[in-house]
Amino acid sequence: MKANKLAGIVYIGCYGSAAEPCIYVAKHDSESGSLNVIQQVSGIENASFVSVNEAGDRLYAVSETAEANGVRGGEVAAYAIDPETGKLSELNRQSTHGEHPCYVSSDGKSVFVANYTGGNAAMLPLAEDGSLKPAAAVVGSKGELGPNASRQDAPHAHAILPLGGPSPYVYITDLGTDSILIYRQNPEAEEPLQHVSSHQLHAGAGPRHLALHEQLPIVYVMNELDSTVSVLRMDAEDASSLELVQTISALPEGFNAYNDAAHIALAPSGKFLYSSNRGHDSIAVFAVNAADGSLTLLQHISCGGVGPRNFALAPDGSRLLVANQKTNHLLSYQVDADSGLLSPEGELLQISSPVCVWIG
Repeated sequence: MKANKLAGIVYIGCYGSAAEPCIYVAKHDSESGSLNVIQQVSGIENASFVSVNEAGDRLYAVSETAEANGVRGGEVAAYAIDPETGKLSELNRQSTHGEHPCYVSSDGKSVFVANYTGGNAAMLPLAEDGSLKPAAAVVGSKGELGPNASRQDAPHAHAILPLGGPSPYVYITDLGTDSILIYRQNPEAEEPLQHVSSHQLHAGAGPRHLALHEQLPIVYVMNELDSTVSVLRMDAEDASSLELVQTISALPEGFNAYNDAAHIALAPSGKFLYSSNRGHDSIAVFAVNAADGSLTLLQHISCGGVGPRNFALAPDGSRLLVANQKTNHLLSYQVDADSGLLSPEGELLQISSPVCVWIG
């Protein structure tokens, strides 16, 4: 449904002041390969992560700030999506109750936000029109800090993802404590998010983003600090516990320079997984084992710029767009359906500090 309603629409979130456009709406021309901006949205500062709901009619964006309207913490904004054009109109905003929100997701009933500096995460129920109600739950991190003194000085919630469908579970990555926190949703309870368990990753991993396999009970974790991917098997009964299957480097053998791993995503087919490297400035391509979800490295390809913080795959898996934050542009790659390998198509758009991209 999402792909049909918003086919060819691209949303781009950027760093910048509220006076600047920090969300761009663009239309991709599949024949010419061009990307044409049709709307520039200002009034929201540092829209560093955007997410479109499954119905394709609402977009949610964080405002990654330390305070908003004199209140400590950032904000999350809700936008209605015009079904004909894909353009945005703001519905409302709510506090995230934590500094520097950096990730937002939705299950259609609530929006979930991770606050990086705040070290916590919030659950905000949705009204019938898709606008945001005040936070119903704000949960802090649990666990000991990791060994990287400069980056793991405090808990740092970096992503929050509801498993969706009938599952009540929500996974939170905490870069500061090297852990995946597992919460259970219970909207009618006094505590709508209840901590169930935690999975401890290896010391110094710095978990950042997650990707859920749709055919296998597998979750992939992009570890920012040591540039590895952790492959975890979810409990077959209720996904309330995780078991390590594999840890694999996202960098080429012998590369020893500085790198921050960033985003991770699965091909729609579930056969390939992609991740981005900031430092090596590349996209890594992995094959997914259909039996156990384990990974085999296939390719590293230059991102064509510096700082590939985020990327997105088209719903049909034919194209990948990468946002290079430090060189201010978006690049496009063709994806080979059989091999999963990437071939560069070239620069699509010059834009200031792009840090998140979504493709319809």
